[in-house]
Amino acid sequence: MHRYFRIHGDNIVECERIVNLIVQKTQPSRYEKKLIAPSTTLVNMDFIYDGMLYSWDIVLLPGFNKNGRTRWEGNIFKPLKDNGSFLDETPDAIITEVNGNTEHILFAIEFCSALQAGNQAWQRSGRALSTGRAGCPYIYIVEFVKYELNSKTRERKALRYPNAAVPYSYLNFAKATDNFVAQVYVRSESFDKTRESSLQEFDESNFAEEELCTYIIRKMAHLDTAAEEEAIFNKSLNIVKFLADTFNSNKNFTSTEWQTINDSGVDIVDYCIANNRFNFHKTMAKKSAHGKIQNLLKIMDKYSVGFTSKDLPIGIIPASRRSVFAREVKRLYREFPNKTIKKLADSEKNLLLCVIKGFKPHGDDNRPDRGSLPLAYMLSNFENEMLTVIYGPILARNYVLLKDHPKRLATNNGLWKTFLALSDYLLLDAPILSDAPNKGVQELLDTSDFKTHYLNSGTSDGALNSNAFPNTAREFHEDDVDTGIHFLFTSVLNAVCFEGMCNPPGGDWSGFSIIDNNLESRWLSLPRVSGYKRPDHLMEVFGAFEKPVLIPIESKERSADLEANVGDGLTKYIKTLIGYVPNATRQYSPVGDWYQTDTTINADRFIMLSGAAYLKDGAQDNDLVYNKSHCDMLFLMSPRYQGWDIEIVPFSENAAIVKDYLISMLPDNDSIALF
Repeated sequence: MHRYFRIHGDNIVECERIVNLIVQKTQPSRYEKKLIAPSTTLVNMDFIYDGMLYSWDIVLLPGFNKNGRTRWEGNIFKPLKDNGSFLDETPDAIITEVNGNTEHILFAIEFCSALQAGNQAWQRSGRALSTGRAGCPYIYIVEFVKYELNSKTRERKALRYPNAAVPYSYLNFAKATDNFVAQVYVRSESFDKTRESSLQEFDESNFAEEELCTYIIRKMAHLDTAAEEEAIFNKSLNIVKFLADTFNSNKNFTSTEWQTINDSGVDIVDYCIANNRFNFHKTMAKKSAHGKIQNLLKIMDKYSVGFTSKDLPIGIIPASRRSVFAREVKRLYREFPNKTIKKLADSEKNLLLCVIKGFKPHGDDNRPDRGSLPLAYMLSNFENEMLTVIYGPILARNYVLLKDHPKRLATNNGLWKTFLALSDYLLLDAPILSDAPNKGVQELLDTSDFKTHYLNSGTSDGALNSNAFPNTAREFHEDDVDTGIHFLFTSVLNAVCFEGMCNPPGGDWSGFSIIDNNLESRWLSLPRVSGYKRPDHLMEVFGAFEKPVLIPIESKERSADLEANVGDGLTKYIKTLIGYVPNATRQYSPVGDWYQTDTTINADRFIMLSGAAYLKDGAQDNDLVYNKSHCDMLFLMSPRYQGWDIEIVPFSENAAIVKDYLISMLPDNDSIALF
């Protein structure tokens, strides 16, 4: 049965991760991969599943239309927006099926390799809320577990767990929307029961990679997925209970309480109010406290109920306490308008509280706070009202827009859109970053009309269909440079090369690997190091010399965007990290399980060459680029109809040898030409 699919992704890595999950499950009898445009990969595969032969064409389209770009002729987000996906939060990948000129969204996937602790654990809740409410199935893949590392020794410092409320919010939201919105936990490189006593009670059968792969295949094949969905939900609930048992029960729901809520179907807010085991308490550093915010927190302590956990920045003012709560808020902030205070007091709905910093010391967005309000609604429902308190420093221009042109502010800034779209009231007690000294704002705004506007957005029929658009990008950026480099080393020169890291736009610096003596050693949670440069790619070349060659590469759209001395920074970064014990190791071929080692890698076993990759069109003179960047080799990328012409310019004897070797090892192909 022949079908045609497309994977729209933030970048090529996330597109290919989904293909790899499909291949892992199906073990295709035929698998072919080629570029059909500079940034567009076509994968053809044949496989047998449930006794039926399938033939699939899967086209990978990396780099969404974002930030005003018109990279593709059409916008795959439009069907989601038309069906009520109103936040500026988009998934890592959207999987579609194309029939003729019609493209239909099947499901969306989010990947996370970051530490799931604190507000990082709910940073992407806005994506789940916004995508899920549009009727699109949404899967959030969490690598479990992750460790905080010692900044000096790079050793494992502490195992960090997400709050149990976060995975449960997906279960609750799935029930509320009757849509498959789920977290799937998969084994990370760090998972090791032999070295972590707190993991002894974790049941590894709750890892759900098998069910994830099966769901993807069956969903794309138009087969029933009810069994896979139920299994994933059950495993997620088991993980909720495991996480609950790791936290203090005096200020968090227990595993028994989560099980009771799940089985009874009781509204979580009602359950919190009825049991009232602890109040809501927001801790705040003195240096972050502005104006009267500490006194406001005391009022909240007095009248609030904890919302499943004291560790969340979310609480509840029961409807029966809203009047007295509002009076005390007015007594503290006498300048707050009587009309808004009266409305705050008179409502018969429960009031959710969300107290967040919102903005960093220089006024830039604190991105994880985008997920706080969505988390609250995924745990409860939209029947409650929301008071959002912001205490972080606000840019003066944004405050002016908030007062005079709030919809324009929401259009320009995704964090402000989250506040306006999900809050009934905004309480600001925050410094204003302006030329005026000691300037701040204390204000209460009624934003319920904006919330109504956004929640009522979306007028489509729920079909999630759009017109298919061409597979060729209309403009080229850094995304395309990364795709070309990635394809060269992993699909064309893969017989002599190993990709240790690929971090295109939208990716992360979660780790890099090198191969030494048939062992893959991996360094995780890559830090920033002053004076050094984390690479966008790390490639390892075998056979050019007796020693393997490590090539850290910085990618840019334009050569002029390269930093001064970036080549030196790249090699110093890799040499420095290699000097630490790897965080995980496994046999490379055949691939084995990850384990922890105490053995360091000798950097002298490798030859190190730095590289820079960028579009050739409009590039500066090669010598000028070298004199600025100090990169050993330059990769000048020229897109052509079905691939890339890549000119390698060496600036050292070893780099020239590697260039000649790569050209000599290049097999016949239609996608890449090297010269």
